[in-house]
Amino acid sequence: MPLILRENIDNGEFGLWKVSEEIEDLLLLANLSGSDVIAYSGISAQHRKKEWLATRALLRELFREPHLIKYHIDGRPYLENCKVNISISHSTGYIAILLHHISIPGIDIELISRKVGKVGSRFLSPDELFICNEKPEFSNRRMLLHWCAKEAIYKMVPFSNIEFATDIRILIGNFTEDSGLFQGIFNDKSGPIPITLYYKIVNEVLIVWGCVDGNRFHI
Repeated sequence: MPLILRENIDNGEFGLWKVSEEIEDLLLLANLSGSDVIAYSGISAQHRKKEWLATRALLRELFREPHLIKYHIDGRPYLENCKVNISISHSTGYIAILLHHISIPGIDIELISRKVGKVGSRFLSPDELFICNEKPEFSNRRMLLHWCAKEAIYKMVPFSNIEFATDIRILIGNFTEDSGLFQGIFNDKSGPIPITLYYKIVNEVLIVWGCVDGNRFHI
């Protein structure tokens, strides 16, 4: 079954989809209509077609009614004519969607096999880099957790000119379990905004998600 995880959270839910179907099957599952048909016809790469269709198939599985995914100027997705907020993440062979009825959601996924040590200094502060390297056996996994957490927060905030290493801080303890929670902080103009983040490892995928009240940002 392509839907390998579906989980309810307060005022929302998220799902994780493993893209194992052929395009013909995904077309049936996505059941495209309206402008989606036109948008799909403009996609040429096969892997991109599968990713795009699987995203719509997962949304239909979660919602049970058709909704068009549109995008703001800054790239953040939204659902046309719908008050439910959405966040989307892709990784090799997987799609994740987080829906929330009140707050702005952010979700990010990565394969736990991805190596990010060589680029750690680009998105981690010196303190975060030290914490990640404190125990070499957990170094890459901790860096992945930081990366997904910062990506999730980035998807929540209404700004695009964000420096991951300085504008977003992640506070984690001993990251040795397959699920848990921790704190992130976004350095807004009006002051730091704490954001609770959750993580879960499912099969080969690390999932990090959270939500924040959009009224807290100083725009």
